Amino acid sequence: MTHASSVKRKISITILPSLDDLLALYSSNSGESKSSLIEKALSEFIKEKLDKDSRALSKLNFDDLPSEDDWIMLQSEIA
Repeated sequence: MTHASSVKRKISITILPSLDDLLALYSSNSGESKSSLIEKALSEFIKEKLDKDSRALSKLNFDDLPSEDDWIMLQSEIA
């Protein structure tokens, strides 16, 4: 963990009481704070989302882009 990511920011969230009860139970059983559990869950969610998005982006085809030869010709016309 880098120094920049070790600086924490306090936020406030509103969740269903049943979720808070489960979070408190997991916190008590694991010995981790509720904040730590939420941070880990959010971090995992974001990693999965980025992975899913990058896989989707890698499947895109850009048929409308010029070929490398076309780029060379365009650059020579501009120069």
